[in-house]
Amino acid sequence: MAWKKQETIGDKIKKLFTNEQESLEKKAIVAQYRLKTALGRISNYIDKLSERDKVLFEGIVDSLLKKDEARAKMYAKEVAEIRKISKQLLTVQYALENAMLKLETFLIYGGAVSEVTPVLGVLREAIGIVKNVAPDVWIDLQVATRELEAAVGASVADLSVDVGIGLDTEAKKILEEARIIAEQKMREKFAELPRIPVAEGEQAKTQAT
Repeated sequence: MAWKKQETIGDKIKKLFTNEQESLEKKAIVAQYRLKTALGRISNYIDKLSERDKVLFEGIVDSLLKKDEARAKMYAKEVAEIRKISKQLLTVQYALENAMLKLETFLIYGGAVSEVTPVLGVLREAIGIVKNVAPDVWIDLQVATRELEAAVGASVADLSVDVGIGLDTEAKKILEEARIIAEQKMREKFAELPRIPVAEGEQAKTQAT
């Protein structure tokens, strides 16, 4: 009977760091942490934008009551920009929440790489949206993306074209659902702007364009 070498603590630790599944899980945990951080930042941005929107909205109403249409238009332009950014951040927020659920499911129950890789499509799209809007969120998402790319690369050398197409489709579906939810939340969160009178010259110019 051959003598079986007893596994030491050092052997177990070494195995932990060399096992591909363990490596994937570690990188997924780092990515999950960065996603949580990004979501916290996004929530803060949205709250601050909402507060600013309310102040400007009151400014529009007050300006209209004072017949100061020029100031009302100035406020309205700023509100439009705030709401554009808010919608982008809300879209990213709901898309990342969906991505988080996928990562949490993988970390709790385990599974194949194909269950993690759809998250990459969502992260890449989100990075493009927040790059010029929230640089700190952009950094978090860059780190999360690199971790997952390294994890997927370590586990699967070359994903098939069919799998790649499927993952892209799933990422697009997640983002489309996020956009729909963002639209609904925008209607709930932000009051409809009052109608601002438009001068005849400006109206003609608008119609011409």
